[in-house]
Amino acid sequence: MADPTVPNPVDPSMGSTPPVPPVPPSKPALSSRSLAVGVVGLVVGALAVGIPWATSGSGTAFGAESGALKAPASIGAYVPLAQNPKTDAATAKRIQTSDPISAKNLSAAYGGAATTVQQYSDAGLENFVELEAVRAQSPTPFLPYVDAASIGMDKPTQEVDTFGHVNCLVANTPVPAGQQEQPGSSSAVTCERTSAHLTIRLRFGGDGDLMHSPQQAAALVDTAWNSMS
Repeated sequence: MADPTVPNPVDPSMGSTPPVPPVPPSKPALSSRSLAVGVVGLVVGALAVGIPWATSGSGTAFGAESGALKAPASIGAYVPLAQNPKTDAATAKRIQTSDPISAKNLSAAYGGAATTVQQYSDAGLENFVELEAVRAQSPTPFLPYVDAASIGMDKPTQEVDTFGHVNCLVANTPVPAGQQEQPGSSSAVTCERTSAHLTIRLRFGGDGDLMHSPQQAAALVDTAWNSMS
């Protein structure tokens, strides 16, 4: 079942996520994009046409490194969105506009590190994945602790789950304590893997089942990692 909080990037009526304002180079900082579930979605960007956008600089924040990064031709069964025959011309145009901006903003947020941003989808345009790769290390995702039992819930509404080397920000549909959790009630918002020289982050959206299986979403990060590291 579709997650109503996640816009479909091929539906013009849903709009596109506005670009993140670039961080001034003199004050490098982590990306200020909210992790709240209500604003999660896919920014449709330029390099789904198959030409990844890469930026580089001389900054050293977060271990930032210059040098090109190339997005993979595919991530498992997922191919660049603009190369999908079902992608319409308007979506392709938005892709050409927004992903270069996202890549520049990502580079600025990491002190000038090399970056690449690219959108992917499955053949049926049911699942959408945004790849964000940067030549720098990222901190482990953090959320304030919530004692779910103390508020009568089975799980907190958001939590960080770890699958091997991958950390996922997971949104949970509220379930009162003692009630059975329904299949698909946990959704991967973002999953990422990091090292001293590389961070790969995937954002998930669409009407398909991928984001509703955090373990599968984490496995897709490993697939991307193996093709880029």
